[in-house]
Amino acid sequence: MSPPQDRIPSVGLHVLYEPEKSENKLVDIVFIHGFGGHPVRSWQYDGRSASFSRPRTDPTTGGGSVKLLRKRTRSADKTRRLSLGSMGMRNLPWQDESNKAPVIFWPRDLLPIACPEARIMTWGYHTLRSGNVPVFSQPDLFSHVNDLLRELGGLRQGTGAQQRPLIFIAHSLGGIIVKEILRQAELSNVKIEQDMLSSTAATIFFGCPHRAIEGEPLAVTTVSIAEAFLSVRTESSVLSALCGVNSPRWDEAQEVFVRLWHHFNFVVKTYQEKYDNTNKSMNTRTESCKLGDGRENAEILPGDHRAMCQFKSTSDEGFISLSKILRNIVKDEKSKRRALTVEELNCLRRLISHHPQESQPSMIGSSLSTCKGICSTREFCDWYRRRGGSNEHILWLTGAPGSGKTTQLRHIRSQLQKQWKPATTSVIYCTAASRSLDRASVPYSKLGTMRSATTIRSLLSQLFVKDMDLRQRLSSLGEGSITNADLTRFFLDEYIINRSYTLARRTFILIDAEDGCDDAYIQELLYCLCRMARNSDYSVCLASRPVSDHIPENVTQLELENHNLEDITFLVQCRLSTSLEERSAVVKRIAQKAEGSFLWAQIATNLVNRVIDDGGGRDIVRQTLDELPPELYGLYEQVLGSLSSKDMADATTIMRWVILAPESMVLNDLRMAVRLGRTNFLLCCDPQTTLDVGSPWSMQELQKTGKHFDTPSQFYQWLCSRTCGLLEARPADDEGKAKQSLGLQHVYPINDSVRSFFLSGRGFASLSSGRATTTQQDHEAVDLCHYGLLRTILIYLNTSDLSPLVSGHRSPEPKQGVLSPESLPTWRKNVVDQRHLITSSYPFLGYAVDNLLYHLLSPWSVRYFLPQQAIFNMFASNDCRIWRRWTAFLGETDALAILSRSKSAEALLQPEFGASFRLERVFRAVNKLANGESWFSPRKSLEPLIPPMPIPSKGEDEIAQQKHTKAPGLPSLPLTSRVIRRGPRSRGTMVMTRRRYADQNVRFEQMVIGDADADAANQPRTIVKLALPSDDLECELV
Repeated sequence: MSPPQDRIPSVGLHVLYEPEKSENKLVDIVFIHGFGGHPVRSWQYDGRSASFSRPRTDPTTGGGSVKLLRKRTRSADKTRRLSLGSMGMRNLPWQDESNKAPVIFWPRDLLPIACPEARIMTWGYHTLRSGNVPVFSQPDLFSHVNDLLRELGGLRQGTGAQQRPLIFIAHSLGGIIVKEILRQAELSNVKIEQDMLSSTAATIFFGCPHRAIEGEPLAVTTVSIAEAFLSVRTESSVLSALCGVNSPRWDEAQEVFVRLWHHFNFVVKTYQEKYDNTNKSMNTRTESCKLGDGRENAEILPGDHRAMCQFKSTSDEGFISLSKILRNIVKDEKSKRRALTVEELNCLRRLISHHPQESQPSMIGSSLSTCKGICSTREFCDWYRRRGGSNEHILWLTGAPGSGKTTQLRHIRSQLQKQWKPATTSVIYCTAASRSLDRASVPYSKLGTMRSATTIRSLLSQLFVKDMDLRQRLSSLGEGSITNADLTRFFLDEYIINRSYTLARRTFILIDAEDGCDDAYIQELLYCLCRMARNSDYSVCLASRPVSDHIPENVTQLELENHNLEDITFLVQCRLSTSLEERSAVVKRIAQKAEGSFLWAQIATNLVNRVIDDGGGRDIVRQTLDELPPELYGLYEQVLGSLSSKDMADATTIMRWVILAPESMVLNDLRMAVRLGRTNFLLCCDPQTTLDVGSPWSMQELQKTGKHFDTPSQFYQWLCSRTCGLLEARPADDEGKAKQSLGLQHVYPINDSVRSFFLSGRGFASLSSGRATTTQQDHEAVDLCHYGLLRTILIYLNTSDLSPLVSGHRSPEPKQGVLSPESLPTWRKNVVDQRHLITSSYPFLGYAVDNLLYHLLSPWSVRYFLPQQAIFNMFASNDCRIWRRWTAFLGETDALAILSRSKSAEALLQPEFGASFRLERVFRAVNKLANGESWFSPRKSLEPLIPPMPIPSKGEDEIAQQKHTKAPGLPSLPLTSRVIRRGPRSRGTMVMTRRRYADQNVRFEQMVIGDADADAANQPRTIVKLALPSDDLECELV
């Protein structure tokens, strides 16, 4: 129930309407009247007084005084009360029972109809006067602000509504009270007052002065508004003092409000009184009530300064406009609380289905109090505060590898999450992963229309929850997985060219581009992000290495090297050994020589500490610093070159796995892989020796070389010493989540420049004990590494210890009418869960199964010239041991299904390489060979199982040969006929006779193919002539 207006006090905060159910209370609305106004009468339409032509007392004639705080009349007590709590409200006015004149207090009588989810409050304060003259000794407007802050904060805290969106509606000089409230809330140390600022969703002004017009001071305009509202005229100095115009807080409040508006991005709406061509003073007031910013969408309402905010019905122009704003805010709040529907969840799953696991970059100096210098720069403050038109600009942090781009960006994200409330702000963080150099031959078009497709997918998947329109548009892309091409087309043609809007008032988008991203990739990101910034309120920040060409106009570049000296000095000061003489001079020398690179300073500090620990004095330390190369790659070479020959071999084995693996390796998996990779017989340099796995070994025999790191802790210490600190283990999840045990953490390079250093060939050459004077070509060095990694995987899958995991007997065929286990609903899920449990229980097994094809196809020569016969022999050897185990752990035996499961090799299976078609043939042939006999028993000879078949006579061969004339000059090589038995589902046996013609480059094979079961019926045979490359699969694979 809402009380009548005669019971509403003229001073203080009072609730006019409140929804009955707590879950329906979505927003708080506070009405604030102007100087000399009243919490009820300033908003109330009174038909008895003819609001638009209300008689005024001429202040110059000394007529009757106007009492601002009038006593309640008896007619007000007889006003008919309208029950708003019953929700069965009707649009009926309050009426005076004596003369039936309408009296509408619309904040209570009408607004709950349009916005029933709001708690509506009105606040009043005294304006004292004697006769027609305001009392000069009373407090000014600013003195009432603390009262409102205290009352409103206590009410919101007492009802648990600290985070509820807050809307201020002010009339006349009440607008300056709203501005002062926000200014004091920003400076306050009281959390409830700070929450009021961050929760402010809108400020709506009716006739509030904001600026000076045509050279007329704002103080003059303000006094004019006060006189018009009070219907009195007095000395301007008195009104100026009471309105606070002479106080410096007036200008501060005006300036701070504009800054907070841009910073917190709340809604601002201004209403002006109607122009009067005959009254220049009124027109000046009207223009002053407009902020001059297009986002305010200023409107002119009918009526004078008093009547512009007094609505008599829901059909009034001003009420319709105001209701629309309030309903939009309530709609957004409902959308925030609404969970995703089933269709939206499915769309989100389709969106992130191709999203790979992003590596977590190292946080150089994250444990120190660094990253302060950049936050105090003018460029950053303008971007953060959205000053000077920077709301359409993106902030571009540039720096060389190791200059702290990732550290700075993640520090910015951490500070944003601390300073902003999750209910009002979205902080989106994406990593633009670089493309490995060993994949350079993969066409970009096959990875999506743009190379940044993965980054776009990550960005849109995080915006999906906040952007209602994005949900609808992505759901219209159809069923099934959303491909990179479709997603890129949608992003370029629809999303960034249209206005984007999220439920959060501030949306920060932080993109971290790895150092391995080339110039074209970074320029592509800049183009997309700049278009997005122009058509949205997003605050976008990109961190990458610098590029010089084609920089968009709305980019604010900030070079980190120019702002890192203080932070690097602090980093070296904390890490340099304290036993060194003249320590401050060494700290300064390292910081200056680092030239803005945190990584260079960190490695140099470690080297100096090592020299100090070995007993080196001041002169040796100075000499060491002088010999350090200024280039980061040169520093890597010097550090790795100091290792012994044995340590270099170990470092090579470790780096091969960490650098060339398609995904970050778990420490336990890497521990097993290094154990296997340190055996001498695993060294190979071509596909033939790589695929010749030989007899199976036992794990006990393979692990004899790894006794000195039997635990994850011992292995990690050994790894750090062998790699000179260039690798580190850290959780794959974000730093805010629970820390994983050491064995389950992932191993990463300390910086992306380490990966680029090794992929360029310089890293592996520096570990060759100085034998290589020049670096090999990139792909040759990387190919040799992939051969060794592939052989390690094959040796592991061929070990005798894995036999119990795939041994057993097949279930007998079910009788007719009996359901097989495969048809049960839970059978497939149980099998998948058991398979996952096995692969996760054995270190390195899951990685070997998932990435076998990736390492097989990564060498350049194998991509285009697949050694099909060698692959077939490898899978068919030892009774198809590796094939059976690999397909058992994959859960697939069909050739196409196996290729589709190999996500890491997806780019290498593109049609232009031809590997997918050849692998499909090999897999089908091996699968037929494996299914031809019992799954677990040794393979038996085929001769007793196949009845004698008639072999084509010599005459038939000659007739077939005459029909297909051989190439002149090619010798004829007759081949023996061969019978191949099909699998258990085949309907016959295939007979093939072949005759081969060969020269130096091409083999021609003529085959006569027919069905053995149909041979007796003299059915015609098919004669096929094939031209095959010399290294292709032989013709028995049909």
